Amino acid sequence: MASSMVHAYERSNRVYNYSLDPCGPVHITIGDGGNREKMAIKHADEPGNCPEPSTTPDKFMGGFCAFNFTSGPAAGKFCWDKQPDYGAYRDSSFGHGILEVKNETHALWLGIEIKILMAYIVREPERCPVEPEVRL
Repeated sequence: MASSMVHAYERSNRVYNYSLDPCGPVHITIGDGGNREKMAIKHADEPGNCPEPSTTPDKFMGGFCAFNFTSGPAAGKFCWDKQPDYGAYRDSSFGHGILEVKNETHALWLGIEIKILMAYIVREPERCPVEPEVRL
């Protein structure tokens, strides 16, 4: 997923607990809102782009960015060292998105950026059954 302070569009494949999972959710992040830091054209998970924590002054928030991952493949690191396997698409551009739920199993995601990004999100009930709702 897009890490903090990265202003980009990012969409995952189905993921659960940092692993590809055919029944997991799809995550979509549009990180353009509130962008004061300029568009992200370099990503920390690309080789050579992970900064040292002490070199990341944050003039908007004050102090330094010192977040360390506490779980998953990046546990104990300042940055991921590669884009995760569940990363489906990432784009550094400005825009917004529309999620249109078509029916119980299909939704259409339209990312309106410099280019139009379109993805269908399909639930497969025969593969990933949903437990019936329990009413108290």
